[in-house]
Amino acid sequence: MSAWRTLLPKEHGAYGQITFPLAAAFGVAGVSLGGLLFSGAAIAAFLAHEPAAIALGLRGPRVKRELGGAAAPLVYSLLALAIVAGIAAAIVVDPAVRWSFAIPAMPGLLLAVAMVRGREKSGYGETVAAMAFAGLAVPVTMAAGTSFDVACAVAIPFALLFITSTLAVRVVILRVRGGGDPGAATATRRLTLAICTGSFIVIGLLALARWLQPAVMLSATPGLLTAAVVAVRPPAPARLRPLGWSLVAVSTLTAVIVVATL
Repeated sequence: MSAWRTLLPKEHGAYGQITFPLAAAFGVAGVSLGGLLFSGAAIAAFLAHEPAAIALGLRGPRVKRELGGAAAPLVYSLLALAIVAGIAAAIVVDPAVRWSFAIPAMPGLLLAVAMVRGREKSGYGETVAAMAFAGLAVPVTMAAGTSFDVACAVAIPFALLFITSTLAVRVVILRVRGGGDPGAATATRRLTLAICTGSFIVIGLLALARWLQPAVMLSATPGLLTAAVVAVRPPAPARLRPLGWSLVAVSTLTAVIVVATL
């Protein structure tokens, strides 16, 4: 049992990043067969991540030696399931919706490349992962017959929350890892604040131009404010676990606002 647990994704935050956008998408648009199939494909691909990393030796030679025999067939099975479910989803949805599958698929492919190159834990890898997870909401929402602008209103708040909170947490880590890197921490803090501020401005302008649902501003606010506060006043590394649970609470609040306002 412990060996099989080792094959599960270790990034606990990633479980929330895949769950909340899907839950909000179903909450806004309702359950559809195409949405369920696409969600199943996404979850299968997500579960294939850790055994794939083990099989590729990215978790170290000892882990590969001990678990590689179990990891490889699991990867093949999960990827086969993801492909079958994805093809089935493409068959049952309206043909006009199929293009939306590319929205999470493109950053997903970039994440796969980053993983093979050993960069999945970099700022780049974590950013494309955040975009892939948030982007899942678009095809799932549209598969139920909802418009593209509503689907974007579901996905955008989560994309901003995941990207900015990931950067904010990196500020905490950069301050202490390997003795600390003040320059990198300061640069990441500035980037986080720039994205938060820029997002408020862009969302406001797009809402005024009626190119974006006004509800996006309300649902994106908790995540952007939380990331800004963490970046400006980073907690001690010992407080990372409580911070993680705080981000779960913010994700829950974001999902509730998205469903309530759309």
